[in-house]
Amino acid sequence: MSHRPSDDLLMAYAAGTLAPGPALVVAAHLTMCPESAERVRAFEIFGGIALEDASESALSPDALDKTLARIDSGPPAKAVERGKWLAELPEGMRLPQPLEHYDIGKWKFLAPGVRWSSIGRGGSARNRPMLLRSKPGMVLPEHSHAGTEYTLILKGSLHDADGDYHVGDLIVADASLEHEPAAGPDEECICLAVVDGRLRMKSLVGRLVQPLMGF
Repeated sequence: MSHRPSDDLLMAYAAGTLAPGPALVVAAHLTMCPESAERVRAFEIFGGIALEDASESALSPDALDKTLARIDSGPPAKAVERGKWLAELPEGMRLPQPLEHYDIGKWKFLAPGVRWSSIGRGGSARNRPMLLRSKPGMVLPEHSHAGTEYTLILKGSLHDADGDYHVGDLIVADASLEHEPAAGPDEECICLAVVDGRLRMKSLVGRLVQPLMGF
């Protein structure tokens, strides 16, 4: 694995300041990369130490009683149900554990040889994670980014002008990058991706399907 998140991104994840979509992609990466997972654990420890060293604030004498009363009066916690997976996956392939409780839609056409599937429901489609599935050697529509694109390789490989990416690699593409990723020639490529901002499609096909995808 040669492409891991930056420490800044991992610290933001550990601090809980990432938006839900990027946080889900990073969480899935952590299940595939022990080194990144260890970095997050270290940042969480450092954060705990910082809290211990922070100055104390006085609480009202009945603060604990009020907190416990709110907990007791709230509705019982619901068991988290497994999501509905409608997108068929290659035999033997399992998605990372953080995706288990999300609804995953059926595969939809994006470009010749390339399909996509939505993850989750509600909220803005523009910031919603998705799965991308490309046949061997197929090229995704050329695009740049108005924000940041996070892409995790789940199966196969992906290639662009900046390098080669394999299972577990996490690619972070900002507004300065314009690329035309291609799946590896030997097997199909499946990625988990989220775009924090709008894509800028360069090809006619990309511009035609973009309104249907919502980003």
